[in-house]
Amino acid sequence: MTSTADGGEGAYFRSIEATFVALRGAPLLLSPEDYGVARDWYRRGVPLELVRSALAEVFARRRKKTDPGRINSLRYCVPSVEAAIRQRMELAGPPRRPPTRSDERDLQERLRRLSAALPTTLPERASWAGRILALGGDVAGIEDALSVLDRELLDSLVEELQDAAREELETAARDDLATVLGRLSPEEREAAMGRWLRAAVRRQRGVPVLSLFHELAGE
Repeated sequence: MTSTADGGEGAYFRSIEATFVALRGAPLLLSPEDYGVARDWYRRGVPLELVRSALAEVFARRRKKTDPGRINSLRYCVPSVEAAIRQRMELAGPPRRPPTRSDERDLQERLRRLSAALPTTLPERASWAGRILALGGDVAGIEDALSVLDRELLDSLVEELQDAAREELETAARDDLATVLGRLSPEEREAAMGRWLRAAVRRQRGVPVLSLFHELAGE
C-alpha cells in the first residue's frame, strides 16, 4: 500500500478525525477506542486517501436512509474501510504480478464509470472527464493521481463560490467545528476549514469521490 501520512501517527489520526467531523456535519471528539482503530490502520500502512474515500461512502449511504441519524463513532465505519482495503488488494493483485489485459480493462472501465458519474452541471465537465480517462499505470499510481484531481476539482469549486455563498459556508463550518478548532494550531484550523468546505461543495454539487473504489466506479 502507499504511504499513510507524512506527519506520523498523530497527524494521521487528526486527519481522519477532521474528515469524520466534516462528513458528520456536527462536532464530535473521537474516543480512545476510535484512536485505536485509526492507529491499527496507520500501523498496517492503510493510505489516508483510502480511509477518507471509505468514510465518504459510509456517510453518503447513510444520508440515503429515511431516518439516517448521526454516526457517532469511527468504529461504525470499520467494515467499509476494511472492505475498501480488501478491494484494493484484490485489484492490485499479487506482488510483482504483471498486469493482465483483464486488469487493464477493469481499470479503464472503472475510470470510465467514474468520469460518467461527474454531474452534468459541473463546469468544464468534459475536461475533468478527459483527465480521468487519460490516467494510466498501476492501481496505486492511478489512485494517487485521482486523489490529486479530486482535491484540484473541489478547490476549483470552492474558488468559484460567490462571496455570499462562501461566507455562509464558512460560518457553518466554524459553527460545526467550534469544539474542534480550539484544539488545533492555526495551520491545522485552516486545513480543517478547507476540508469542511470541500466536503460541503462536494455534497452541493453532487461530485463523487474520485477513487477507483468509489461504489459508482465498481458497479
